[in-house]
Amino acid sequence: MVLPPSGEHAPDGGRTPVHGSEPAWTDSADVFQLRLHGHADAVRARFVRAKPTAAVARGVTGRLRRRAAAVARGAQTLAPAGAPQPPRVITRAEWGAAAVPPRATAGYGGVQLAFVHHTVTANEYTPQDSAAIVLGIARYHRDSNGWNDIGYNFLVDKYGQVFEGRAGGIGLAVIGAHAQGYNSVSTGVACLGDFRSIPESEPGIAAVTQLLAWKLGLHGVPAEGTVTVTSLGGKANLYRSGTPVTFQRISGHRDGNGTSCPGDGLYGQLPALRALVARRIAPVAASALTLRAAANRVRYPTGVRLSGQLRFVDGSASGGAPLELQFQAGGGAWRPVGAASVGGDGAWAATAELPASGLVRAVFPGDGGRPPVQATPVSVTVLPRLSLQLGARRARRGTTVKVRGVLSPAPADGRVQCVLERQVGRRWVTVQRKRVNVRRASYATALRPRVAGLYRVTVSTPGALERLRLWVT
Repeated sequence: MVLPPSGEHAPDGGRTPVHGSEPAWTDSADVFQLRLHGHADAVRARFVRAKPTAAVARGVTGRLRRRAAAVARGAQTLAPAGAPQPPRVITRAEWGAAAVPPRATAGYGGVQLAFVHHTVTANEYTPQDSAAIVLGIARYHRDSNGWNDIGYNFLVDKYGQVFEGRAGGIGLAVIGAHAQGYNSVSTGVACLGDFRSIPESEPGIAAVTQLLAWKLGLHGVPAEGTVTVTSLGGKANLYRSGTPVTFQRISGHRDGNGTSCPGDGLYGQLPALRALVARRIAPVAASALTLRAAANRVRYPTGVRLSGQLRFVDGSASGGAPLELQFQAGGGAWRPVGAASVGGDGAWAATAELPASGLVRAVFPGDGGRPPVQATPVSVTVLPRLSLQLGARRARRGTTVKVRGVLSPAPADGRVQCVLERQVGRRWVTVQRKRVNVRRASYATALRPRVAGLYRVTVSTPGALERLRLWVT
């Protein structure tokens, strides 16, 4: 088996890639042989224990029997039949993810397309092996690559079993680490196996079809056609950061990153997969979650008052439904900043303290019978809190005057501008201008006026300005 480099899959951002290979499933082997082309120093082999518990193995066997029957029925009913039903997903708890908990809480973005991957692991495995393979991949991604969690959102085996991948909720737009530069706008589905020369199995394709029909429909995304998104760059990316890139709604990993993934065999099945998903997908009737901000500009640390309404399309009562308030800055991940509970009349209100300027949205995470709902984000500008103090308001020329203060939150570049001006007639003439670093919400610098007169000291940052006068004799 030829192992591709692990850098082909990666989180967004500038994290240094791991110099190694993707993992290989060894089943019960106790000896391996490694061949290298060229010269290499300090080569290490890392073994990842991936054996599931007996209870997990028994559960997988039972689910396989049910899955086989469902696939047999589903193969005859690929025509539209209303809103697609979610597949039976083997949860993280069921495949043993408790042994490899995430390093950090999940980040949330959006779903505008799906990337299909292959794991480049062995094709010869039993249904009972699949949970162990998923656990091994999770341990490798987290412990060897240093990622927060398993990179894929979902994994599908050749028997049609669907596994929950990265933590955070299968119905939400969880940001994975599967397609560098596009993780925040996509969902990633990995097929267990090596499909460089063979296609995915019929049960595997049937499971991916049902999964994507449900997942894309849930986010209002069609299965066919194209979408243009903005690349966030990265060493594995084919496009520089900021480049608009057009993808098929269901794309292969190789379409965005420098890789052969998902293999020629599976990549050649994508046109047919799009058609199959399009036949099953149906517009999901939209529940409505509204969001209003009482003000679009607030002074830090004053919170912004948010309110809205939640209505479920099935007419069920929304009273008591939980909402999560999320914040996003600079196109990054959505992070929780508060919570709310819907009243009996469907109305809700809450105050959220925002760490910086950005977007705010409300999310109903879904429950047993109702899918997740996201409100349209609103933009809120957070004006910083700025203070200014002078070591003295009167000074002799040529002496040093200390300038200090507090700034929260820190600006994007981590600095404030400090300007010293002297009054000349009716004008203020700039004597000195400098950029001062902000550390732990504080800044400090020193000025030295050399000519007697009336001065003013101005400290500013976007959204805030403070000014004091200084007499020099």
